[in-house]
Amino acid sequence: MTEKVGKTVCEGTVADLMKDKTGKQTVVTLTRKNAYRVKKIREQGTDDEAVLFHFRKRCTGMGSYVHTIEAADGETELHPSEFEKWEAVEFLYPGYLEDLLDAAYNAYRWNSFEPEARAETDIMQYEKQLVEDLKQIPEEKQNEYVSAYHSKFSALLNSLSRCASPMVTGPAKFNCQRNNKALDAYQNRFDEFHDWRNRFKAAMERMKEAAKSEEQKQEEAWNRLKRDITSSAQTIHDIDTGKARGYSRALFVSSILNKVSTYAGKGEVEIVQKAVDFITDFNAQCKKPVITPRNRFFQLPEMARQARLKLQEIRERENRELKFEGGTLVWNYEADRLQILFDSIPDDQRRKELKSYGFKWSPRYQAWQRQLTQNAVYAVKRVLNLQNL
Repeated sequence: MTEKVGKTVCEGTVADLMKDKTGKQTVVTLTRKNAYRVKKIREQGTDDEAVLFHFRKRCTGMGSYVHTIEAADGETELHPSEFEKWEAVEFLYPGYLEDLLDAAYNAYRWNSFEPEARAETDIMQYEKQLVEDLKQIPEEKQNEYVSAYHSKFSALLNSLSRCASPMVTGPAKFNCQRNNKALDAYQNRFDEFHDWRNRFKAAMERMKEAAKSEEQKQEEAWNRLKRDITSSAQTIHDIDTGKARGYSRALFVSSILNKVSTYAGKGEVEIVQKAVDFITDFNAQCKKPVITPRNRFFQLPEMARQARLKLQEIRERENRELKFEGGTLVWNYEADRLQILFDSIPDDQRRKELKSYGFKWSPRYQAWQRQLTQNAVYAVKRVLNLQNL
């Protein structure tokens, strides 16, 4: 009997996959389609204790593998022809791509001497990748991701099925031109699939970041900075006590100063004050202070307060707009961004040029933008050939 239960992302093993909608335990036969994700099995029709199953425990040659079961009396080989005598008791993860195994086999029929082994490898590796991706994606977006991943992977296999190798098909009347087109199409599908995956994951990261409270963001930023400061401060102390030799003390002091100065320039008063308090406490435990009191490091909290006031004044300013041929240039003070709004989608060459000058596309504002700095103004002059800004 095949598995017809809901697919839910779980940590570790997925024992609940063995239950139907009413919660009743189901019997799932071990097959070549589900073997790659099975953790425990037992002989069908018995109440024996489940034993560990190891898919592809050993490789005995090209496309040849040995599967084993691990019981109390030792480990023994289990041949695929005997799978039907066993039932799966526990899975490692849901079978999101299990139904595509035959499509994967057909995809390699013309270009591999071991299409079944290659198909199993692809399904196993891509499904593991999918499971790992889902751990980083919010629960409300997981079904959407699984559906799109399945669809795009299916299209990838379908494209691969049109690619052939004369080593497999034989050289007689082999159509190289048509095959080259098929290979190019497959490469395009492959690139599209992985570009989509990266874009989706990046969007999920932005969504999770946007959902965080300001307190969470501040705490995470401080923890990252604290780890860096602790490492540098400890190295400085080791240099002072002779435990570390061959290092430049001044470089580690500058590292701490520069990192905290970055936060000061952004008006992050609370983080900067925590950094100064941390170094003050660290100094109190050392004979020689890691950063001396006369260093401008201890003036950074005041610099941060001044930067915050200046930023608040800037963000309260009314946005400025400038029309140019083909669009509008916007000084968005509240978002702290210099934005370019084109009347029509720029061509590939223009988009490459924008990216080379540090501009990025913002779906939120529907604009090409970068942080509002003097360098951004210089850059937009060159990109748009505007000299009278």
